Amino acid sequence: MTALGCLLVLLCTLCAPALYSWDGNYQVVQQQPIGKFPKWTGILGSVQEELAKKADINAPFAGGWSEFVQKTQSADKLEMIKKVNETFNSMRYVPDQKNWGVPDLWNTPVQFTQPSDYIVPGRVSGDCEDHAIAKYYALQKLGFTQDELRVLVVKDLNLGVGHCILGVITAGQCYILDNQIKSVWTADKIQHYKPIYAINETAWWQFVPAGTAAPAASGGDSQAD
Repeated sequence: MTALGCLLVLLCTLCAPALYSWDGNYQVVQQQPIGKFPKWTGILGSVQEELAKKADINAPFAGGWSEFVQKTQSADKLEMIKKVNETFNSMRYVPDQKNWGVPDLWNTPVQFTQPSDYIVPGRVSGDCEDHAIAKYYALQKLGFTQDELRVLVVKDLNLGVGHCILGVITAGQCYILDNQIKSVWTADKIQHYKPIYAINETAWWQFVPAGTAAPAASGGDSQAD
């Protein structure tokens, strides 16, 4: 099994504080609190503020979330997962340095999908974590629970850089939604990512090489480029 393939073991085993992946390469340690990840907790807070103000997306559908849900809702969870990946992958990848003039900035779905004159004139779309976060909330709108969803920070072994993707657990599989991959794949089919951590709204899970002591909990937002 690949390194990323052990995500399925991690994501489907929420009650155990620590375990080993099937190939024995990683110890997976559940950690708390998520407050050590200020970029992620900032997203959670900002989304709540936007909801209170009734802020909405008007892309990729002019009717906002309501039209998005109407056109995407299905009894088939895998069909919804594929549609969400396709919808948000159609939005351009633009690095934070070009968009915002800073190396790394995590954006809410509203910031990610608004027109280019929203907040900063000329801004278009976003980078990998913006795609993953938008997919996270899009799937929540479609009825997925946070227990089924994980924002995943990995290292791209081909490019030698950090990357952010979304993991979705359903029907005994962990599906990966990735702005760099057109199709939705199961985690065990992806060989070029090294998992670093996974996070949702209540906890985070750290990947540590097997046979080493798990380090103290620490933030890691900057891992995704």
